[in-house]
Amino acid sequence: MDNKEIKKENRKALPKFMLIMVISLLLGGVTGFCAAIYGLDMLADGIKNAGAFFGIYIAPWLMLAAAVIVPAVCIPVYRSAKKLLSSWDGENEEISDTVDNKLSITIWLTSAALIISYFLIAASYSNSFATFKNKNSSLLFIASIAAFLAIMIEAVIIQQKCVDTVKKTNPEKTASVYDLKFQKKWMDSCDEAEKIIIGKCAFKAYTATNTVCTVLSIVLAICALIFGTGFLPSLVVCLIWITSQSVYCKESLRYSKAGNKIS
Repeated sequence: MDNKEIKKENRKALPKFMLIMVISLLLGGVTGFCAAIYGLDMLADGIKNAGAFFGIYIAPWLMLAAAVIVPAVCIPVYRSAKKLLSSWDGENEEISDTVDNKLSITIWLTSAALIISYFLIAASYSNSFATFKNKNSSLLFIASIAAFLAIMIEAVIIQQKCVDTVKKTNPEKTASVYDLKFQKKWMDSCDEAEKIIIGKCAFKAYTATNTVCTVLSIVLAICALIFGTGFLPSLVVCLIWITSQSVYCKESLRYSKAGNKIS
């Protein structure tokens, strides 16, 4: 692409980019002006009280519910995949794909449940030791910790069962879920087609992470102004963002070197 084409593409994309920047600037200015003039202390206090109520009385119950729902939903899907596998003749690709899809969905659900449980345990912790001033809330708090541990155990065991089932259809894969280098060994055992799929999925995840971090950084900056949330939430998001960017750029530089084999 020559300089004229480069400039043409830039001129074509610039108006839309500038429009988005102007709209964002106006929204930020209006929000900050309203916060300064009218004051939102009462709203901030209301949100803080709602958060405290959620952490004490709702999050523990959600954690207990998740500990029951995870096996109730995931185990039947896993068993369905295992039953299909037992009837597989080793050649029917449709059955093989169905098994893989069911196992992937099971791993997805358990991973999502584990992430949600980390949020719920943080919400339960958010009221610190004030939780123990009330007998009922302290019992709920202890129950939420037990449920959190249960979810962790359930997720690990169910995912281990799923990976072991995948290894039955793919004998070349030998890595154990409990191996600290599981992901690297699993990647090494994948063929070129699987690595391409992993690469495409990883890039989608990378772009989604960039988008989410951009939105969150803006929202949290506004929240720091309006609700006094401080800079720690923004720091966490930016750490995730810069880690994702840095790892991507580092690996891109490494693999762009001539003769460097992708593995």
